[in-house]
Amino acid sequence: MPKLPALFDSFDNLDQIDINSLISWLKGAPHIIQLENYLANRILYPQALPLTKYDMAIDLAILREALRLNVPKSVLEGKGGVLLGDNPFININLRKILIPERFLNFAPNLTVLTYVFVDAFLLNRKKEDFFEDLWTVVLTDDADEIVGSLILPQFSSKDGEIEISILGKKYKIPQGGFLIIPCLKDRCEVSYKLKNGKVLGKEENALELYGGKLGIIIDGRAL
Repeated sequence: MPKLPALFDSFDNLDQIDINSLISWLKGAPHIIQLENYLANRILYPQALPLTKYDMAIDLAILREALRLNVPKSVLEGKGGVLLGDNPFININLRKILIPERFLNFAPNLTVLTYVFVDAFLLNRKKEDFFEDLWTVVLTDDADEIVGSLILPQFSSKDGEIEISILGKKYKIPQGGFLIIPCLKDRCEVSYKLKNGKVLGKEENALELYGGKLGIIIDGRAL
């Protein structure tokens, strides 16, 4: 009987995960012994499926940390390093987040999965230049599919705000906010205006971004 693929088959580093690092991703985290036992079971039985909503939350926390361990710490801290095609999950040079399509079989939806990848790689990452304000999200399989774009505003204070105009609608996202705007077109015209912040080095601009089944993500959590 062929072995069924599992979410954690792509990782051989689950035993390197610090249990304490999982707690920060969980609300009402269980006792550390319970987390240790859960992680041990995932190492031994990676094909096991979560039985409850909270089990899924733990799986996604494990996935965040497993992804982070797949990228050199210096890259996550924005201290240089080249990842041009030698990492299956992120391409720093081309500013692409690469999500294996098969992961969708183990996550609630593409939105949640993208949130996990952004948390793992880009949340609080020090940017090397303002071009890293803009990323493309790609589903990878035999043929890659662009599913959307990610905007990371650089706010200068906690009362910062970005106003986005797209497809005739306006959206306001404050510093600390996270929003996904639908855009099923291959490319979308987007204009933005910021208060106490910049995108691509400008407070106000218009540009064309990739759209798709995910859409346009605005992640204003970093400061």
